[in-house]
Amino acid sequence: MSIKYVCLFVLVLQTVSNVLLVRRARHLSISIPVLVLCQEFLKLFTCIIIVLYNEGLEQLKRHVIKDWFTTLKVGVPALLYVIQNQLLFTSLANLDPATYQITYQLKILTTAVFSIVLLNRSISKTQWFSLLVLTCGVILVQWKDSTPRDTDSLSDSNRVTGLLCILFACLTSGFAGVFFEMMLKNTGGQSIWIRNTQLALCSCVVAFTNLLLTEQTFIATNGLFHDFQPVVYAIILSQAYGGLLIGMVVKYADNILKVFATSISIILSSLIGIFYFKELTFTASFGLGLALVVTSTVLYSTSPAKKKAE
Repeated sequence: MSIKYVCLFVLVLQTVSNVLLVRRARHLSISIPVLVLCQEFLKLFTCIIIVLYNEGLEQLKRHVIKDWFTTLKVGVPALLYVIQNQLLFTSLANLDPATYQITYQLKILTTAVFSIVLLNRSISKTQWFSLLVLTCGVILVQWKDSTPRDTDSLSDSNRVTGLLCILFACLTSGFAGVFFEMMLKNTGGQSIWIRNTQLALCSCVVAFTNLLLTEQTFIATNGLFHDFQPVVYAIILSQAYGGLLIGMVVKYADNILKVFATSISIILSSLIGIFYFKELTFTASFGLGLALVVTSTVLYSTSPAKKKAE
């Protein structure tokens, strides 16, 4: 039982701290493609070490190198994850932490839709209702106050950019997650760490290619690790191991604990936006939207899916 609560605590800590860290680094002139490449390399290194320790070098060669066709198939979600990471960094730089955290819950909706299309999964009426509640909650969170704060440091154009990025990130997150789930269910005996190694390897290739295509001028002018301060290294650690943490949470805990961790992180991120960053006013519409998002998240995750026989 104790390991479940450890997973819950670490997931909440990672989710909230990642929002806080990226917001602290928003004024640094770092290269986002470089940041993404660093975190993918860290993921790959970690996965290789785990596979070598648990399964040995032969298994690594067999499933990652010799079975190159399957590794290439994992490149589909890898490409989407790299795009998603860059979108999330951009959205965090243009949105307050609470708006980012709440709007990103729309990935529940996109995941549900892609699960129906790709996995032929059935969703209960209660879950569909929770998705409607989620949409209403996000709309209320985005509802503009009639008297905006003078201290708000984020312009309307920044907010639009941030919202567009987070919406596209929800789409890529839903499709990539469901596609990777398909790969995991057709493992052929491979462990989740083998799949993570394949995913991280493809992600590194995609991220490196993106870096060469988009950041040549920036790197030539400023260098590869320009403005890399301690907070940037903390972001890399948080992003890299946050992705691997989700698998551990699902393995050692359950979906109920996972959704409570998500709900707690939403509330904490909201409090950070209000009291720390001073970029948000707690209006009635925001409070109602926040309550609806948390309620819908719990309702969706705790409601059993519709059975095929029904």
